[in-house]
Amino acid sequence: MAAEVAADRLDRILYALPRALREGGVRLADLAAELGVDESRVMDDIAVVTGRAYTHPAGWVNDLEMYVDGGRVEAWTSGEFDRPVRLSPREALALALALRLLSAGMDAVRRDTLRELAGRLDAALTAFPAEPLTAGIALDGGDPDGNGALAVLRDAIAEKRRCRIRYLKAGRPEPETRLVAPYALALASGRWYVVGHSAEPDAVRVFRLDRMLEIESTGAPYSIPDDFDPRDYLEDGIVFHPGEEREAIVRYSPRIARWIAEREPVEELPDGSAVVRRAVADPGWIVRHVLSYGPDAELLEPDDLREAVREKIREMTRDQR
Repeated sequence: MAAEVAADRLDRILYALPRALREGGVRLADLAAELGVDESRVMDDIAVVTGRAYTHPAGWVNDLEMYVDGGRVEAWTSGEFDRPVRLSPREALALALALRLLSAGMDAVRRDTLRELAGRLDAALTAFPAEPLTAGIALDGGDPDGNGALAVLRDAIAEKRRCRIRYLKAGRPEPETRLVAPYALALASGRWYVVGHSAEPDAVRVFRLDRMLEIESTGAPYSIPDDFDPRDYLEDGIVFHPGEEREAIVRYSPRIARWIAEREPVEELPDGSAVVRRAVADPGWIVRHVLSYGPDAELLEPDDLREAVREKIREMTRDQR
């Protein structure tokens, strides 16, 4: 029998919740039969829901209880889970468009998965008239006047002209001004980036367009080095800063290790936990990533980033006092 994936359990939980929320709940035996699993599997699913409610570090946004009483599965919530999630036709159309845009920056497997999901939404939308669905929706380059950052950068690259930008780096309270010779544009993970030479620190850098507050062409010419290759700055659809990335080692608890293993290569440990090694260019990203999993993730190395995690936790603790 094929190993179960976390998505299978999530599907069962999302099916069981509205059934259990009905007055009187649902018989455990009936629910197991509807789901095509034995009763012990349903009990395990309920344990996951109730256990997560008590251990999630950020707490539940809405109260939720799920339990078995007298052979019946019952649940209580503040109201947000009392019916299956349903999209309106326009919401489904917006989601289908978003999935296709997001897929453009993905690797082949993820791209095909997202496009398959979008296709399923399209098939469901054929039952609705097209004109009311698409009213008020338009697709263009995002810059109808041709004066946005993307247009300026395209012209600058074509003409080999330097640009002056006001750029807000992640984690910085104030923007900084940079003189950049833009070499190439890249679309990765749904975002536009420009790869180019920055006068400070006199090196090739990668900039996100959505962090550019202002941009203008200076008219000053530049030339692209013969050995420049934009592919050196792209890996599996992800933009990174070569020469700046560092290896970060993260351990994930047994509770979420299987979920992590379904998404990326891991090193499985005897206690059921998993270790992932990543090349990281943005220290702030790995700190946020680890903290997002609460007690289920631990940054093992390097030491200075471990300390950054501790400092962020201390800062968050001070803010809550």
